[in-house]
Amino acid sequence: MDTAAAQKIGRMREVAERKADKRVEKKRELARSAILTLAQLGYANTSLRDIATQSGVSVGVIHYYFEDKIDLISYCVEQYKAEFVARMRLIIDSSTSPDSMVEGFIDGLARTIEEDADAHRLWYDIRTQALFDESFRPTVNEIEGALIGIVRHLLDRLGATAIDPIDAYAALDGRFRYCLQHFVQQDANAVRDFRAALARLFLLLGLKD
Repeated sequence: MDTAAAQKIGRMREVAERKADKRVEKKRELARSAILTLAQLGYANTSLRDIATQSGVSVGVIHYYFEDKIDLISYCVEQYKAEFVARMRLIIDSSTSPDSMVEGFIDGLARTIEEDADAHRLWYDIRTQALFDESFRPTVNEIEGALIGIVRHLLDRLGATAIDPIDAYAALDGRFRYCLQHFVQQDANAVRDFRAALARLFLLLGLKD
């Protein structure tokens, strides 16, 4: 292959990569808008037209990037939860002591309720839908597996290998959902009580002094 041909192929590859990057960014932009609409109205009460209107695009644009509402919602939750898991893993891996790891983990969970309540509401909505609609089950199973994985990572780093990660996840998730429910109901003490409850839980598990 001569130099000119190689350069042409290189330029074509760069153009293709830029287009792919723009497509990914547009999907993420639509997902961010969709999360707000879906969290406010709920899965059952939200149509693609509602999402398109709130996003300032046509329904046709939504269909260009997503097959249907289930595809869009699954993408929304997968994207957010991947970012959430990455943030929690960073907290665990950057901690310098067991106590700072536990405190950082509690703080990370509390902050995400305050900052990302809409995304978490959507997660619990589709997790419930998965009990009735099998279309959501692969996404829900994958996300829940990642969430259990981050709890397992925390326990491993703390040397608490005797504690079942699923049991620990269930306890944390129950408290998290309870706090989220009260937070969206404008309970001013919800996050404070959540922090205190998790501190007690880690103390009972022997993971906090």
